Amino acid sequence: MVESGMARPLRIQFAGAIYHVMSRGIERRAIVRDDADRQRRLDWLRRTVETHGWRLHAFVLMNNHDHLFVETPEPNLAAGMQYYNGSYTSYFNRRHRRVGHLFQGRYRGHLIDEEGYFLEVSRYLHLNPVRARLVRRPEDWPWSSFAGYRQVRRTLSWVTYHRVLGEFGTDSLKARRAYERFVRAGIDDLPSSPFTDAVAGLIVGSTEFVARIRGLLKDRPEDPALPQVQRLKRRPTLEEIVATVSSHFGQSQAGWPSGRRVGDLRRAMAAHLARRIYGYPATAVAAALGYRGHSSVHYALHIVEKEGTNVRKLLAVLEEKLSY
Repeated sequence: MVESGMARPLRIQFAGAIYHVMSRGIERRAIVRDDADRQRRLDWLRRTVETHGWRLHAFVLMNNHDHLFVETPEPNLAAGMQYYNGSYTSYFNRRHRRVGHLFQGRYRGHLIDEEGYFLEVSRYLHLNPVRARLVRRPEDWPWSSFAGYRQVRRTLSWVTYHRVLGEFGTDSLKARRAYERFVRAGIDDLPSSPFTDAVAGLIVGSTEFVARIRGLLKDRPEDPALPQVQRLKRRPTLEEIVATVSSHFGQSQAGWPSGRRVGDLRRAMAAHLARRIYGYPATAVAAALGYRGHSSVHYALHIVEKEGTNVRKLLAVLEEKLSY
């Protein structure tokens, strides 16, 4: 099932889908004001998980937003999030004698591949308070699922720990210790976000996984108001990407010499479009653009990401050209 509703970004729902979901306070304002609010927010999260049959792999509640790492055995993410955020907003407004929206839109999220991302996504969530400099260690933040990963006595019945811990073997105690070491390893050297490579800003996973999601969208009617759908449905070939970018800048592809790590911003922009927006594998992008290998492609992406507004505007223009 694919559902868009009235909100953006695109809602993609199917049985067994796995998501990273973030709800942020409107204008980045606080969604909790004290521990009573925090506890009520978690109460509504528990009710949502139990009511909608979710498998919640990890969560963290911050002051002006929260993150969920959730699996939906039934295609009901939108219904569950409406229940979760709507119910809590009603409570919050009553308690604090306010009216109006509490959250910025409905929610934002990423669709996550079922293979290869459980450890990185869960660690990213648990290190959120450390990144925000609220605490020095993730266990010092009581409003997350990390405590239950460290100690059996701190587990919550409505959180699913075994899928992440299973990455470290079947011995529960050893797995918990190994996971704690894994998370702690990211304190001094914070890992990059696992969502950086999200295709069309939505999908985190292998080329095969992206292709599967494209298949779900194949028969979806055109809707210019949902650009993510168009990105995923109409993927230009690598040859078309190269031709469009080189033509836009009046540059021949021959100007991109093969096998050398050249910091050409125009070629790097072509790599960004091919890899980040349209989800081509880094090895395929390297071959099409004359890079030495996938590491050179990642270097090119880094070049683009360091640039500012003008480059982002150029990328938007190029993407629009490629959509026709």
